[in-house]
Amino acid sequence: MTKKQKKRSCQLQLNEIKQSDDPTKLPCTFIIFDFEVSHNNAIIPKEVALEASPTIINKPIVAKYYEVEDINTSTDALGSHEAYLGTDKHGELEVKMGTTPIGVFTSEGYIMEIDTPEGKKEVLAADAVLWSSRFNDACELLQEWYSRGININTSCEILYSNYTVQDGTEFIQSPVYLAGHAILNSEKRGEHDVVLPAYESSKLLSFNELQRFEKLVFQAASKENQKEGETVDKFKKVFELSHSDIRTLLYGQLDPTLNKESDSYIADVYDSYFIANVYSWADENSYDKYYKFNYTRTGDVVSIDFESKTEVFMTRNWEEVVPESIQTQLNQKEETINDLTRQVNEAKQNKIEIEQQFDSASEKLVQLNSEVEQLRPYKEKHEKALFEQKLNEKNEFYKAKFEALKAEDKFSSEEVQNLIHASIKQGEEGEKAVLQLNTMLVDLVSAPAETNTTIREFSSKRENLIPNDDSFESRFSQ
Repeated sequence: MTKKQKKRSCQLQLNEIKQSDDPTKLPCTFIIFDFEVSHNNAIIPKEVALEASPTIINKPIVAKYYEVEDINTSTDALGSHEAYLGTDKHGELEVKMGTTPIGVFTSEGYIMEIDTPEGKKEVLAADAVLWSSRFNDACELLQEWYSRGININTSCEILYSNYTVQDGTEFIQSPVYLAGHAILNSEKRGEHDVVLPAYESSKLLSFNELQRFEKLVFQAASKENQKEGETVDKFKKVFELSHSDIRTLLYGQLDPTLNKESDSYIADVYDSYFIANVYSWADENSYDKYYKFNYTRTGDVVSIDFESKTEVFMTRNWEEVVPESIQTQLNQKEETINDLTRQVNEAKQNKIEIEQQFDSASEKLVQLNSEVEQLRPYKEKHEKALFEQKLNEKNEFYKAKFEALKAEDKFSSEEVQNLIHASIKQGEEGEKAVLQLNTMLVDLVSAPAETNTTIREFSSKRENLIPNDDSFESRFSQ
């Protein structure tokens, strides 16, 4: 029997920032998590945390930094995990993160005691450094938040295999590995909302009154060797948590219905339904499918209608599965109509000789036209889905171009939106619309003013940064 490992993200907060003589580094301390129930309904017991604590050293601290909209304004911000569903080089689905490493942990985890309104509480903490010379803007934003007394939230990813569920709460067991940490947006700035922590005990200490905490010396308990021939399949489950997030509540009802050799990933959540990727690695019943479930929510309580479970496939929207044979039948019948129409025309040329054949063909034509009318709604639905898909792709393509040129208002204008609609059309009208959109983009480009400041930008995703084709069409059209 194979095992699986799950990846969970736990929201936490930056705990302390220390001064350093090295201008390239910004030392700091993080409270990783406590040992009580988190807002994602999970518990990591203290003894399990102690076993996992050595695995935090040398793990990355990442962030998604959004630059200021205008120079010398307080409009920059951070993101979250920036999680999205992609594929690895083997074509397998995996959860990826659009963040960039800006630091690293420099110590193993250790126990720290903090004060809370309810009294003292033990937490797991660790020391780290941020690379301030390489990511000065992001570090400066963190220092600004710290000086203003704003809690700096972060999120810890853990990888684990063993757990039990009791009364809807997941008790995580050894072995556990601390995999990395993301610094989250901690203040509403422009369009960027605050990402709240799962552990309210996390807090930021004072710059001026740096506190020393006694680090407990411990050894991680010896881990059992993996049995010979045993393989581990790794699966990721990422929670973009907030206090009002209902994903955790949905997981709490969905996961207990699955067998031991299967798991789920909630891909999308809507007001009355959600889409779940349910997969199984059982030898005799392995599958990887997407299902739509209806649910209702009253306050903080959700109820899944498991009877509504329907297999779906992904286009640009989630739709109930419509058999591909319907479209095939429609195409075949339209071809038959064309053939019969040609026969009717030939019959008219010699009505007397082929009158019987004409009557028979006419009857078939009427019957087929009736069947086509019955199938037409499926065709129209299919064409509508294709149109919406193309429109969404065009919108995303040009939205990225206009946002890159700081022209969001221009993108939202009626003129641009009408041109995007027109660009989907075939022929001269579509080509003319694409040309007008590309001309707008060219007009919006302006040469940057000369400056003595060196600006360096790095991408967390390095493939395909330089296109193979540098022509005008490849850069500004789709």
